[in-house]
Amino acid sequence: MLGAVLWTAMPWVQRIALGTRPYVATAYDVVACAGWLLMVWGLVGFRSTFRAQYGRLGRVGVWTTGVGMALVAVVLARAVVAFVDAGFRAVPATGEDPAGLVVTITAFLGLGVTLTGAGVLGVALRRLEGPTFSASLLLVGAAVVPALVVGLRFLSLLPLALGMLVVRTPLVLVPFGVGWLALGRLVWTVSRHDRST
Repeated sequence: MLGAVLWTAMPWVQRIALGTRPYVATAYDVVACAGWLLMVWGLVGFRSTFRAQYGRLGRVGVWTTGVGMALVAVVLARAVVAFVDAGFRAVPATGEDPAGLVVTITAFLGLGVTLTGAGVLGVALRRLEGPTFSASLLLVGAAVVPALVVGLRFLSLLPLALGMLVVRTPLVLVPFGVGWLALGRLVWTVSRHDRST
């Protein structure tokens, strides 16, 4: 749950603190990377808590999400290395990064695969017993909202002002952060109940 809060909040905090100027690496990227790694740990917790119940669809969701998270972790780790290499100072984007396009493609691919896997996890949660509805709905929404936004933008049906807001902010990733927070709460509740019984 902490990882979801950190990862979701850091782009907003960075924007407030540093403005809209692009950076390759900042202290906020370090915190976001730590949050992401905690979210990966949450995926491991989900797998160990529900493995016997979620079936084949759940396995597909776990592995898809895991692959996407690994790709995003590589991109975030690169930012952490750049920040440390710069002497723990923010590294402004200069446009001279030869790997910039590869990093961007990896980040988008990783997020796309992660969101797809999260949607599959949301569907798999519907098969489980207990209070899974909100986590399920939010995870499915985490996959559907970005796909809908991209589809509407591709078809030029998204109003320009809303399109600019989506492009310039991480607004489209907020449903994933909230869904992952709900998933963490579900895992924590179920594992706590299992330990008490």
